[in-house]
Amino acid sequence: MKLVTSHQMQALDKAAIEKCNIASPGLMERAGKGASDIIIKRFPKKGTAGIVVGKGNNGGDGLVIARLLKEAGFNVNVYLTAPWSEFSPDARVNWEKLAGTGVVVKEEFRTLTNADLIIDAVFGTGLSNDVTGKYKAVIEAINAAKKPVVSIDIPSGLSADTGMPLGVAVKARLTVTFAMMKVGLVAGLSHEYTHEVEMVDIGIPKELTDDLKTGYYLITPDIFEGYFGKRLADSHKGDFGHVLVVGGASGKIGAGLLSGRAALRSGAGLVTYALPGAAYIKFDTRAPEVMCEGVEDKGRGIFIKDSLPQIRTLLGKADVMAIGPGIGIDKATVSAVLEIVKKSQVPVVIDADGLNAVASDLSVLSGRKNHLVLTPHPGEMIRLLGREPKISAQERIELARNFAKVHKVYLVLKGHRTVIGTPEGDIYINETGNAGMATAGSGDVLTGVIAGFMAQKMPVDIAVVAGVYLHGLAGDMAAKNVGERGLIASDIISELPKAIKFISSPL
Repeated sequence: MKLVTSHQMQALDKAAIEKCNIASPGLMERAGKGASDIIIKRFPKKGTAGIVVGKGNNGGDGLVIARLLKEAGFNVNVYLTAPWSEFSPDARVNWEKLAGTGVVVKEEFRTLTNADLIIDAVFGTGLSNDVTGKYKAVIEAINAAKKPVVSIDIPSGLSADTGMPLGVAVKARLTVTFAMMKVGLVAGLSHEYTHEVEMVDIGIPKELTDDLKTGYYLITPDIFEGYFGKRLADSHKGDFGHVLVVGGASGKIGAGLLSGRAALRSGAGLVTYALPGAAYIKFDTRAPEVMCEGVEDKGRGIFIKDSLPQIRTLLGKADVMAIGPGIGIDKATVSAVLEIVKKSQVPVVIDADGLNAVASDLSVLSGRKNHLVLTPHPGEMIRLLGREPKISAQERIELARNFAKVHKVYLVLKGHRTVIGTPEGDIYINETGNAGMATAGSGDVLTGVIAGFMAQKMPVDIAVVAGVYLHGLAGDMAAKNVGERGLIASDIISELPKAIKFISSPL
């Protein structure tokens, strides 16, 4: 699903009005009608609606809603944040339509707490400066009322571009947005303010939205529709690719095994797990489907220079390599990882200590013909960037975009609402997943899922986007079964086939 910035949405509105001869008041009427229909459905007991309106077009939407809710049987109080003489032209038109409707107009907010429902129509998507003065007091009054709040288009005070509060923002129970989803409704800290989002079609022609190149996307299954169809009856395992997992120093051999199992559960035909010889000797595999290969390590239990010849041989049989899970950060291992990544001719997914190795020499990312996918959590991202400060929620999108674009890689910045940056500078934001997935091995599973999809010859962008979405969906299914607190990485693997089946043939 495309996401738009505030400027892109303004340009889209302008194009609809100027190129398609759609009257601006008509857009406002349709927006108000769509929002009021949702409100009436969600709050069937009606009661008293307190509608707080600003002086711009968002306030105009609120005035349309006031009129329509009154017609539907609500008691309606409109609270003005500015004199009607300062209203935008379209808002003023709808102000005049309130005459004789029985809607009560108030300029003080003392009675706002008497409302059964508050509708926030103060600021729309155009807000860019911090909220101060009387408007800050208005938003604080809305939040302090402790009543259900429906925000119109976006919670007032929330940036439509970053999802961060501009000083202070309304905390809504429901947000009704218009025409297209905004970046700020899914990015940053938006989840703390939007709660639930519904979108209303206001009649902007489809050709305008189809032609719009925004560069921002919310991951939805339609993006990878068609890549999870039924397999041919005469298929064999070689048709679905071979994943080589390189990882698992002594004491951490389970990490690579999780990646291998996840790749198989994602549909890869073959998985080979290469691990240091000393670790291999101690290895009690609980995944007999994963082929294991111990490589020369001089008895040290880590990857060293002497491991490279066998790794090169194994790479010659693989379609994709996943490197890093449990691999360790010994100096000899770091050198080996850099050499393996540099010489690989197949696509590579790099995770965990593989990323820490790459962070020591980013030149290995340059001048390549094969695809690289990096899957850092915030701590690993800090090391890749060579900086100290913690990554803020506001920075995640631009950091992912810039790193991916500069280094021509796919960058999966994990966390709440994982962000994917592409070499072309596009951004994908994911909404699946839950806090229960903050557990050891969850990232190793994601590495295996992405590698498994790449091995099946999916385009790399599809493999990455689908991998992130389905990893989160499997985690959601696992949490539904066992709860978030007790969820472990193996639970995610167990649910992967169900998640894939669900998006292949939705119920």
